[in-house]
Amino acid sequence: MEVDSERLVVALPPNDDDRASSHAEGVLGQATQTRFVLKETPSLADAISLLHDGHVDLLVASAFMWGEMEQNGLTVAACLQRREPTWVMVSDDKPEMLHHEAVVGCDHPLLHRQLTRLRPDLNLLDPRTMVEEWDGMSGAERTAWYEEARQAGTVEGYVIPRSLHRSLPGRPPRRHTLGLHRDDPTRPRFVPPPLGGLTLLISRSGFPNTGLKHLNDESALISHRIERSMVAAVPAALRPITGIHVERRRPRTLLMEAAKVEDEHTLESMLNPEASLTTKGHRVEIIIETLGAHGRGSASSERVFPVEHTHTGMVRALEEWSEVLQAMTSEHAALTKGAQFMGEFEEAYMEAHGAMMQLDEDRE
Repeated sequence: MEVDSERLVVALPPNDDDRASSHAEGVLGQATQTRFVLKETPSLADAISLLHDGHVDLLVASAFMWGEMEQNGLTVAACLQRREPTWVMVSDDKPEMLHHEAVVGCDHPLLHRQLTRLRPDLNLLDPRTMVEEWDGMSGAERTAWYEEARQAGTVEGYVIPRSLHRSLPGRPPRRHTLGLHRDDPTRPRFVPPPLGGLTLLISRSGFPNTGLKHLNDESALISHRIERSMVAAVPAALRPITGIHVERRRPRTLLMEAAKVEDEHTLESMLNPEASLTTKGHRVEIIIETLGAHGRGSASSERVFPVEHTHTGMVRALEEWSEVLQAMTSEHAALTKGAQFMGEFEEAYMEAHGAMMQLDEDRE
């Protein structure tokens, strides 16, 4: 298909859990985006075939879909503004306020451990124990099952990606964000699974994408690039229980948060003795956290750095996370020499002890 400056045909494959096609349809279907012609396709494979054959100019894909696609001859032409990647609990009350031993549906291992860390008393129900074909159901079908179970009283709440909340018909029930709680570091946080909320426009390699600049969100592109690289660096066995969040942020916002929680390290690293920024421009914040079995213990790293130091900051965050993970999951032999600096804790410090965190729930 010849490139037409007035008309670009965009393939919309069926929604996955991240509902990228619905997001793109809302953005590209606006009156101000009349040069885009949206074409629904019966499957992702059909959309890819149409793109390769030149029958469409662009293909909409979530970051998850893009990661599973054969990428030869294709490239990311643009990334729409990121939607909120955190998950939500659908329930009549906040997670902290549910009654003792409330039953909550949860099918993601990371969210399962995060909820257990927050409320060890909750009875977390994995629907796979009740629905054999659960993993083969679409996100909308799974969410509908959850909501029917909630209305029937089988569960008091359930945890889903924020995007799936909109798949419920009619007026969606109340939701509660499982957030990062930056304003209160004493609260257990919910670092989301990586790559959520990212909608990509995929084109053939060499396709002129200058006409997409007004849609391309630089912050979302940075998040996509770093989170995808970090996921690749995390061992496959740890990915289901590891949260990663990358965000480009304004220095003023970071300083306000640091002042609120009295984070002297952040304040000193960002400000010079004259209380001016040491480096101008946006910062990139990286958070990576792996939770132990039953939510006991965690290995994490948090870093904030200038945009131009993105790669170095990512590498250091991964190195720090890996070192903490190794220390948390290793057994410690008895020390032969004293550790006077430990004071009253010297004796306990010198004794041999097991790992502080177990990754496998079957070993707990």
